[in-house]
Amino acid sequence: MLEGTLQFIAITVALEVTPGPAVLFILYQSAFGLRYALAGVAGLMTANVIWISLVATGLGLMLVTTPWLFDAVRYLGAAYLAYLGYRIARYGIGNPHAEQGRQRKSKFRTYQQGIMTSLSNPKAVLFFLALLPQFARPEVFLADLTYFGSLKILILFVVMTSFGLLGRQVFNRIMNTHKARWVFRILGLGIVLAAYGVAFGEI
Repeated sequence: MLEGTLQFIAITVALEVTPGPAVLFILYQSAFGLRYALAGVAGLMTANVIWISLVATGLGLMLVTTPWLFDAVRYLGAAYLAYLGYRIARYGIGNPHAEQGRQRKSKFRTYQQGIMTSLSNPKAVLFFLALLPQFARPEVFLADLTYFGSLKILILFVVMTSFGLLGRQVFNRIMNTHKARWVFRILGLGIVLAAYGVAFGEI
C-alpha cells in the first residue's frame, strides 16, 4: 500500500504542476488576493469530488463511452474556457467595465468559476478512469477509490495553493506597473489556448 501511495503521489504531483487551465486560473485569482485564490482552489477541489463520484457510480464510464455526450460537454467546456480567457486578457482587474472589478468581485463567484474551470474538461474523467482503478484493489474498490481520491484532492490543494502564494508575490510587485497588464494578457491567452486544446482533444 505504501509503494502504491508513493507512486500515486509522484504521478499526481507531476500532473498537477503541469501548466493548464486550473493553474492559469489560480494565478489570475491570486491577483485579487490569496483569499480569492483559495476560493478558486475550493472550486477545483469540489469539481474533483464530482469527477470521483462519477467514476464511483459508473456515470463517468457512460460519459466517455457516449460520443455525443462527451463531445457536447467538451465543446461547452471549451467555449466557457475561451470566454473566461477572453475576459481575463481583455479586462484584467480593476476595469469598471469588467465583471470582476475589485469592488464587485465575489469569492462565491470565484468558487463557482473554479468548479466550471475543472468541469469544463471532460477528459479529466479519463484521468480518474485510467489512474484510480490501477491503484484500487477489487475487493475494497470503493474504500481505495475514496483513499486515493482524497489523496488526489489533497495534492491539488497543496499544489494550487502554492501557485496562489507564488502568484500573489508576483502581483504584489507588479500590480501598479504596466507589466501587470501584459501578465493578464498572457494568462488570458493561455486559457484561450487551453480551450482550443480541450475542443480538439489535445488536453
